[in-house]
Amino acid sequence: MLFYLLSADELRELLSHLGYDLSGEMIPRTIDYYLSRTSHGSTLSALVHAWVLARANRDRAVEFSDLVLGSDVADIQGGTTAEGIHLAAMAGSVDMLQRCFTGMELRRDRLVFCPYWRKALCALSFPVIYRGHRLIVRVSGEGVEISSDPGPSPPIEITCRDRTTRLTPRKMARLMDSVPGSAG
Repeated sequence: MLFYLLSADELRELLSHLGYDLSGEMIPRTIDYYLSRTSHGSTLSALVHAWVLARANRDRAVEFSDLVLGSDVADIQGGTTAEGIHLAAMAGSVDMLQRCFTGMELRRDRLVFCPYWRKALCALSFPVIYRGHRLIVRVSGEGVEISSDPGPSPPIEITCRDRTTRLTPRKMARLMDSVPGSAG
């Protein structure tokens, strides 16, 4: 499903270049269509559905992400964990936390965040190299902070929801005071 790979905005833009319109009501209809037809026989199924739902129904996305994160601990495949961990699901879980639930995307020469972060997850910090900047991204239920290490790179633009800021080397940007959905 393309909603796993692209955000609604990215997909809408791509389809408009091809002469197609992607209406807002078509997105949940498409997602519901596939949810009702998927057998979920793989740990990767829960991962993909968590991604897709994170863009349409974030509360349900949390249910699927919990399944992925617990898949090897709870051995949800009925004995396959003894043969080895589900590496793709575990790697996908890291990616899901770093990009999906932080809402991190690259769009039009800027780094964009649209986080959905539960306070129960605590804070997550991770490095990102973007346009020559070594950044440390920190996302928590209180907001998003991005700091840039020293270096010669020119300023970059970072957007979080409706706010855009320029970040220069050796500086930090705090883009939000609270993250929607962070209560639980």
